[in-house]
This record gives sequence, structure tokens and C-alpha cells, in this order.
Amino acid sequence: MKPIPIILVLAFIISFFPDLCAQDQKTIEKDYEQKENNWRFIISPYAWLAGQATDVGGEKLRQSFNDLASLTNLGFQLNAQVMYKNWILTADGTYANLGYSSEEGILQIDMDIKQYMLDLRLGYLVYSKLNKESKNSVIRGWAMEVNAGAKYWGNDVTLDYTIQIGNLPPVQGNLKEPQAWWDAMLGIKARIFLSRWVLLGLYGSGGGFGIGNSSKFSYDFAYTNTFKVSNLISITAGYRTFHYNRVDGEDENELKTEVTCFGPLIGVSFIF
Repeated sequence: MKPIPIILVLAFIISFFPDLCAQDQKTIEKDYEQKENNWRFIISPYAWLAGQATDVGGEKLRQSFNDLASLTNLGFQLNAQVMYKNWILTADGTYANLGYSSEEGILQIDMDIKQYMLDLRLGYLVYSKLNKESKNSVIRGWAMEVNAGAKYWGNDVTLDYTIQIGNLPPVQGNLKEPQAWWDAMLGIKARIFLSRWVLLGLYGSGGGFGIGNSSKFSYDFAYTNTFKVSNLISITAGYRTFHYNRVDGEDENELKTEVTCFGPLIGVSFIF
């Protein structure tokens, strides 16, 4: 998903924001209280305009968002939440298919990379304090959630190569390198209500800890600004970064890998 169309859609929605805010405040307040105390379902497709820094076996690779976008054939991100009272079940998924082709001299290479990430968390709202001002129906306050779960990382790399020397029959081959693991994760999330329509979010988690085949350490941090367009739709923009550090193999075959992704994000949430 390209950034320019997303920004245009966001500008179009915000242009109607004053009219949406003019709806009956008593109805909004009643609806807000009901959703805070009962079931809620939130579906949030989003786009993460990320760059990447990778260190593998002492080699360093730096790629901007434009670099990654030029290699990406398909990619999407989706966050889903199910809430009941203080309990929050969250699933955050990312899929990307990247392709690269190169032909130099007698060697032709076609590489295909499929990347998967699935983050599953069960959270509990440990603190929530909202101050309501009846005069203008503004809500201010903050809330804090703690969560625990697991994050799945998957990288499937396929490399097809062809060696063509003169008129001799070509030499062709195929290499596959699947890589997958789970990291146990612990996290904390804070939400700050600036008004009924503006919400700030701070999120951090860490895990891995070298348990089994997991990363030696991984973390995920995000800062978000959420603007409530209506009771059913909100717009979120912010910044996110995640990192993992792992070691594969042993002795002479040991391979150290560090990957950091970072960049702005923007998404739309649909609340049911």
C-alpha cells in the first residue's frame, strides 16, 4: 500500500471531523460507557512504512522503506482485538512476499522471500481512571494494561540459480532456507485520554530470553496518536520499532543475526 493514497483518505475523513463531533453528546457518552464494560471487537488494518537494518554474520545491510517497497510483491498488516470488561485478547499479524532477480555474467539469480509475523497476547486492564466533565462532555484520564503471550517469526527463503557458460547446457539449482521460531513476550500498554476524541498510546514489550529455539532477546515499541472519527471508526498514526537478536547453529556453524525494523505507521480501526 502506497503512502500517498492513505494520506489522501485520511485528509478526506478529517475534513468531515467537525460535523461528526457535533452529534448528540449524551448518546456518545452512553455508548462509550457500554463499550467500556461489555464486549467490544476492533479490527484495524494498517500500513507500516518501515525501513530495516540487518546484521548477519558480521555483514551489515541497511534498507529504507523505498528499498523494501521496490522488492515487495505483496504485504499487509492487521490487528484484531476482542475485549470483555478488563480482559483483552489481541492478535497482530504481518505478511510480506519479497522478490529479487539479478543477472551478472554467467550467473542468474531469482530469490523469493516470504515473511510471517504473528503476535498473540492476553492482556488485563490493571488501572483505568477517567474524569468526565459534564459541561462539555469531555473525557480525560489514562489507563494501563499488562499482557503476556507469544510472537511467531517466520522467514522462508527460496533461491533459484542458473549458470550459463557459452553454448553448454545450463546448470540449474535450488536452495531453500526455512526459519521459524516463537518468542515468549511480556508487555505493558498505556493509554492517555486527552479528550473524548484524542487518545495517545505508548506500548512496549520484550521477550525471547533464549528459551529453546527463541531469540536471545527481542523487543517491540510503539507510540500512537488515535483520533476518534465516530463511535465506529478511528484513525491512528504513529511510530513503531521492533528488534530481535538470535544465534543459530553451533561452533564453526554459528550464525548471529540482528534485525531492527522501524518507521511510521497509519491505520483505520472499525469498532463493533
